[in-house]
Amino acid sequence: LSTYGRIIAITRQALINDDLNALSRIPAAFGARAAQLEGDIVYAILMDNPTMSDGQPLFHASHGNLGTAAVINEASISAALKAFTAMKGADGAPIRMMPRYLIVPAAGPRLLEAQKLVASVTAGKTQDVNVFAGAFEIITDPRLIPTSGQDPWFLAADPALVDTVEYAYLEGQEGVYTETRQGFEVDGTEIKARHDFTAKAIDWRGLYKNPGA
Repeated sequence: LSTYGRIIAITRQALINDDLNALSRIPAAFGARAAQLEGDIVYAILMDNPTMSDGQPLFHASHGNLGTAAVINEASISAALKAFTAMKGADGAPIRMMPRYLIVPAAGPRLLEAQKLVASVTAGKTQDVNVFAGAFEIITDPRLIPTSGQDPWFLAADPALVDTVEYAYLEGQEGVYTETRQGFEVDGTEIKARHDFTAKAIDWRGLYKNPGA
C-alpha cells in the first residue's frame, strides 16, 4: 500500500480575487485525480504483466491464460473460452467459470472488433447468426493503447466468482482525505490531499490476454 498526496498553497490575494470560485473546485479535482490514479495502477497491471507468487508472469503459457496473437473474432474468442474452461483451482479441481468482461483499448481496431462481436444482428440465414451477441460486457480504457506494437485485448471473469485484480485501501481511509490550514510560509491557505491505495493481481485464473494482431 502506498500513500499519494499533494499540497497546494493559495495566496491571500488569489483567495480575494477568486470571483469565479475556481478554488472551491479544488477538492473535487483532487477526487477526480485520485480516481485517475487508481485506474493508472489497475491498468498498469494488465499492461506490465507483473510476476506472480509462482515466479511466472501474470499472463504466461504455463498459466494457460495467454493466447496466440489474433484479432477479436469467433475463432480467437472460442480459443479463449476453451482456455477458461481448462482452468483449475489451487486444489486441482476445475473452476468451471466463463469470462464476463471483454477489455479493450478505448480506440483502434480492437474496439471495433469487440463491438461487432457482441452486436445483435437480425440474420436472414442461420450461418449469419452472431453466436456471441451480448455474451460479454465491453470495458474500454485509453491506458490499454500501447506506445508501440499491436493493441492487446483481455477477458476477465466475474470477480465474485474468482479473484482477479484487488483494490486495497487503508482501513478507514477509503477515499481522498483533504484538510486545509492557514499557511505559515504562504500568506494564505494550504490545501492537502492524501490517498492510500494499491491494487494487485490476486490470481491469474480469472484473466486472459491476447497480444492482438
